[in-house]
Amino acid sequence: MSPQTLQLLLALGVFAFYLHDSALLLHYDEIVLTRRGRRWFASAGSDTRLGGRYLYLPDPLRPAAPLFRAGWLDASQPGEHWAGLDHYLAALARFAAPCRLLWWLLLVALPLMLWRAAHPTAMLALAAAVYACVLWIGLRLWRLRRVLELSRRQALTMAFELLCCPPHAINAVRRLCERRGLRSEAMTAARRLLGPGRTATLAGEIGERLDLALDFRGDDPSLLDARQRLERLR
Repeated sequence: MSPQTLQLLLALGVFAFYLHDSALLLHYDEIVLTRRGRRWFASAGSDTRLGGRYLYLPDPLRPAAPLFRAGWLDASQPGEHWAGLDHYLAALARFAAPCRLLWWLLLVALPLMLWRAAHPTAMLALAAAVYACVLWIGLRLWRLRRVLELSRRQALTMAFELLCCPPHAINAVRRLCERRGLRSEAMTAARRLLGPGRTATLAGEIGERLDLALDFRGDDPSLLDARQRLERLR
């Protein structure tokens, strides 16, 4: 195998690590809520199924976008503290710069340097910049651990895990969102966060999954209750 082929495989491997870490497999009763700027968007995932779940791949060009998954089947959840969520999102915004810089270093600069057969000194400088970004993220985890609801041990453990695999550190914001979760039933969250047009689109997606579930378990009280709540979402 030629050196050029090995370099290409290395670049593809970094990108594959990033996409694999970004992808989610959603249960039929789960949706994803993601924030871009000041606006929220929702999706029930693609029609592609893996192991009985629905594949969802976030926008790979927005590594620092907050992303939460939520379920619409269980309506007994206590409810989200929305002011607390805003505070949490403000803390997540502090990770945007290092995550985006790390994205550029690993997914743009590294492939270009491999393609151009950059000097070893330049590659060493790139490696130093990558690990400096990961340490930057780790320091933010430590300083903001209380807002992020992390104990000292959890913050250190997460920082160490990201240091061991820099491509995963690009997804630090998504990892934090996955750890906290959205403490609200999905349809309730959608009514609060989404605009009318996006709410109607989401209701259509949920309706398709709900109809499939009713075909198998039409007498399930939780499904019948979900159908009533879906009408309010529409």
